[in-house]
Amino acid sequence: MADQNNISSFIKKIEGIKSDNVDVYIPSRKATLAFQCLNLKQQKDIISSVVDGVSGLVSFTRILNKIITDSSNDVTLKVYDRVPIAIALRIDALGSEYKSDDKVIDLAEVLSAYKDHVHSLPDTDTIKYKGISVDVRVPTLIEEGDIVKKLEEEIKRNGDNNNKNLGSIYVYEIVKFISTVSYGDTVIDYTSLKIGDKIKLIESLPLALNKSIIRFIENIRKEERELLTVDEVTVEIDPSFFDVE
Repeated sequence: MADQNNISSFIKKIEGIKSDNVDVYIPSRKATLAFQCLNLKQQKDIISSVVDGVSGLVSFTRILNKIITDSSNDVTLKVYDRVPIAIALRIDALGSEYKSDDKVIDLAEVLSAYKDHVHSLPDTDTIKYKGISVDVRVPTLIEEGDIVKKLEEEIKRNGDNNNKNLGSIYVYEIVKFISTVSYGDTVIDYTSLKIGDKIKLIESLPLALNKSIIRFIENIRKEERELLTVDEVTVEIDPSFFDVE
């Protein structure tokens, strides 16, 4: 029978290995950073979220964000940095072949597209409507993770009400991207508000203003999907992406 102290010592040695050979080009930094490779526990955490439907997809975002930030200790990574990092970690762990129906693409092509792409969309903007001014910005992975935790709690309260859950996801997506809201001489630091007050404020804004905020978000998501598309195949970054048979 193996000595428990020897096993513990052996595991510590493995965990102490500098797995810094996964180099990824980071769009927000315009530089290459090193990330630790995925381990089996992280893969298990990712895959386990697939069974929970809408709630699982929300949990997946939080889990993946934490894996990325833990593996780099970089608190400045933006949400649009997640895709190239996730792809690079997946290639290192499971290979670069990606299958979609009867088509197969090389994920290395996607990474190459990210490195060659000139990220032209602004990280910040100010949206105005009838005297109301809203400052929006691309959140960091850590900021998004904090919001997603609150969203997970709300989805649990909603239960199996999918319509309500989809509404919550829509509102929380807007919440992620707002930094300040002002009207007249009053300026609200939106990031310091409690989540309930954030939602109340969002829901009180004119629809036209919210539509402009959504447009800012959609432009970022659109660029991301374009970069994820190769030969008419769009790579889906979801739990199954990290579960290759």
